[in-house]
Amino acid sequence: MQDTGIIFFLTGLAIVVTLLHTFLKQAGRDEYAYLTLVAGLAIALLRVLPIIEELFNGVQQVFKLY
Repeated sequence: MQDTGIIFFLTGLAIVVTLLHTFLKQAGRDEYAYLTLVAGLAIALLRVLPIIEELFNGVQQVFKLY
């Protein structure tokens, strides 16, 4: 994925999760609304963790750590 592609993905994910959360909260389905938030957070973390790992590997190489 491109560098800017992850930003657009996270923005789209945030919009979808916010809309679903609002809709479910208005419908009185609070449990599903919170489950939607947790699922959105999990998806975002799964997409961002490889980028963070790459960042830490780059820092280790630059400073000759490990």
